[in-house]
Amino acid sequence: MVVALDRRLVAVMFTDMAGYTALLQADERLALDRRERYWDALERHHEAFGGTIVQRLGDGSMSMFPSSLAAVQAAVAVQQELAPQDVLVRIGVHSGEVVVEPERLTGDAVNVAARIESFAVPGGVLLSDAAYEQIKNRSDVVAVPLGRFRLKNVGRAFELFAVSADGLVVPDARALEGKGERFARLPSSLPTPAVPLVGRTDELAALTDLVRTQRVVTITGPGGVGKTRVLIELGRLLAAEFPDALAFITLADVSEPAAFLPTLATALDVKEAEERTLLDGIVSLIGDRPTLLLLDNFEQIVAVAPEVATLTERCPMLRIVVTSRAPLRLAAEHEFSLGPLALPSGSEGVSPESVAASPAVVLFVQRARSARGSFDVTADNAGAIAAICRRLDGLPLALELAAARSRLLSPDALLERLDHALDVLTSANRDSPGRQQTLRATIDWSHSLLTEPEQRLFRRMALFAGGCAFGDVEAVCADAETPSLDGLESLVDKALVQVEAQDRLQMLETIREYARERLEAAGESDQIALRHAHRYAALAREVRDGIEGTTQQASIEQGVADEANLEAALGKLLDAARAGDADALEAGLQLCGDLWMYWHIRGKHLTARGYTARFLQADATSAPTRGRVGALITAGLASWTLGAYEQADEQWAEACQGAAGLGPAREVCIAATCRAIGLLGSDLEEASKCAREGAEASRALGFAWAEGLASSFDGIVDALQGDTETAAEKSEHALAIQRRLGDHEGAGVSLSTLAQLAAGRDDLVDALDLYGQALAAFEAIGDRAEEARILSEMAWTHLGLEDAAAARRYFFESVRAYTELASIRGVGLSLIGLAAAAAVDHRPDAAVRIAAAAEIYASEEGIVNVYGDNPVGRELIDRARASLAAEDVIRATEAGRRLTIAETLEMARPGDPAPA
Repeated sequence: MVVALDRRLVAVMFTDMAGYTALLQADERLALDRRERYWDALERHHEAFGGTIVQRLGDGSMSMFPSSLAAVQAAVAVQQELAPQDVLVRIGVHSGEVVVEPERLTGDAVNVAARIESFAVPGGVLLSDAAYEQIKNRSDVVAVPLGRFRLKNVGRAFELFAVSADGLVVPDARALEGKGERFARLPSSLPTPAVPLVGRTDELAALTDLVRTQRVVTITGPGGVGKTRVLIELGRLLAAEFPDALAFITLADVSEPAAFLPTLATALDVKEAEERTLLDGIVSLIGDRPTLLLLDNFEQIVAVAPEVATLTERCPMLRIVVTSRAPLRLAAEHEFSLGPLALPSGSEGVSPESVAASPAVVLFVQRARSARGSFDVTADNAGAIAAICRRLDGLPLALELAAARSRLLSPDALLERLDHALDVLTSANRDSPGRQQTLRATIDWSHSLLTEPEQRLFRRMALFAGGCAFGDVEAVCADAETPSLDGLESLVDKALVQVEAQDRLQMLETIREYARERLEAAGESDQIALRHAHRYAALAREVRDGIEGTTQQASIEQGVADEANLEAALGKLLDAARAGDADALEAGLQLCGDLWMYWHIRGKHLTARGYTARFLQADATSAPTRGRVGALITAGLASWTLGAYEQADEQWAEACQGAAGLGPAREVCIAATCRAIGLLGSDLEEASKCAREGAEASRALGFAWAEGLASSFDGIVDALQGDTETAAEKSEHALAIQRRLGDHEGAGVSLSTLAQLAAGRDDLVDALDLYGQALAAFEAIGDRAEEARILSEMAWTHLGLEDAAAARRYFFESVRAYTELASIRGVGLSLIGLAAAAAVDHRPDAAVRIAAAAEIYASEEGIVNVYGDNPVGRELIDRARASLAAEDVIRATEAGRRLTIAETLEMARPGDPAPA
């Protein structure tokens, strides 16, 4: 019997005291005093406006009000009281239906309100469009529109509004960050230029028009003409027209055509999957959404142009803009040739104002001021500046390199030196096109003025893929004769190295090509490449220790930032290992072992399997070193995740045996727990023994993260054996450790186990609350596979409460997530869930059709049982079939078998708003 739930339409408010944790560490007394004032203000203003504080969540709260107006009035009063006292609070408000219990609220409206609060800024109040709708006609409340946002794992897009009142902060919409994304926000992949683009207004207008009408646009031109910078600005101009998908992808490090699709898939976060090609994954992600891909530095892989054509053929709303020194030669391509910047007039007696108006001169002056702030065009130097720009053919990169010398050289002196250098250097390259001669000569000249230590540093930096940090430069490039700090400052000053966001250092590709040539010529390539490999092997260890320590999220982000460098390190160590370098083999095995959980969370299971297999194959001795044991742990996790359970068990069994011979260490703890995971489906007694061994070894070693992991899976074993009370105790124990460490991945596992236990005792409301917390944990760390699982389980739980509308929304989200992961079984099970929801909605014909579509979809991919282990779906669909006449069942089944996935999803929507 299902108990009637107390459902109400309310305004849900979330609050959070900003900076409380940091303040508590710095000044405990002050922190507690401010929190007391915060709680006092909340309580008084809730009482004054009819609100109820339902939960206190650490330094935050969840509450409800009878109306959005009351919630807004209370929020404004709270902020106006606390802001002058330096008590900074974030507040978010949403209006919707909730289930009210004595100590909590549940329902989608709670999830939405929490997401909105995550976007709020300290001192501000954010409203959803639903809350704004109730107060928009009030003359005493002013709300500023911030734009349309997609909230994480929420079915539709939301317009957000900021309340404007005395003392309240109204944020810049472009700066908002939270659990979701702003539709019109420039994606993080699009670089943010440090200075405005000069002299390209006409070109950008023409390119903007071309992108709107052409499928593929290729911006061609010589190196140094500014193709990349124009591409970035084009992306910024078109961002609002492609709110769902705009991505800037640099291909500068891609030299082999076979690496194009993996690079593109990684940039778009397309998950690896055995069941589909990367091309299919990219197509599935883009689908029929308006999407703009900006592909930079395509010239070295023009052989893959047919794959670009395939993408545009299969994705009807896709637009691609490419930069390349040569066209792609595609039927759908429109080539746009980008020329140098316009030059000043060559006639005598031209005024300084006329010279200064030339785009080439504007750029030169802009960069010269970075070197010498007082630099300007005057009557005395106008002629020399004009001559410099003409001598450099108006090439932006050449102008920047020359202007960087303005700190020491006047325009006349610079012109004299430049004239001589260009005459000498271009005379040796008569077979190259004129502008390429000019650029090459300018880089040569710039390089010749470096000191010998600066030249060594410059060429060695060519090995970094995708940028680096200062510490990486020190580790890889510096030695007793090559100091890094002064040399790096000089290279930045001379425009040979750029400082990007988060202080990452980067070379323009044209300059990096030149530096690579110099590295080869100096005979240092192998030596510095090995240094680079060992540096990033050390960084992988730091990533591992952070994931297994207290900086999990930051460590994942570090790994993402240096993924290209990590791949380069793996490649170099593998080459050296195959050539017989035992140290490189051990370092490569350890690198694979250290990336085990990073690769797992990132969904890079094929990458993990591929690299571990190649290094293990290169290990002719098979001696049980720490490197080999670590690589076996990684290989086993990849095999298990990809469904090769027997192989995983063999790999983990060898890892356990090898770890035991190494003595008490991290590997013993993890190998034992992994062996337990591998035995979950075959031998629960042995799995329980291994999990306990893992937990005990971890406690003895003081390895808290591993103890949490082992306890989580020990609890799962107990649950499978029917001992739910012990399972809950172990899961709670694990969760306490994981929350203390900030282990989002582990907490998600423990919370989902507790949710399953709650569902097993028919406490479905509690289960949904726990599932919601698990989902938030997996969202925080970015484990999309676990998000998909939780979304599906939440949907089935809603169905158990006979809330078909909520179940349907979560099933739609799980279909989306499983599609990203190319999980045919997951998509099929979610489709069965949608069929079951239709049955609960008393739409038996639709239920039978959707189920038939799911069954045929799964069977065509070799999956026999699309219903999985959950009997509820089959029971509900069988009930729907039984309610129809036999001929109607046959007709509906045949019709369902002909449906596409898109048609099936459309049928599943009985007037519900489709997920955005």
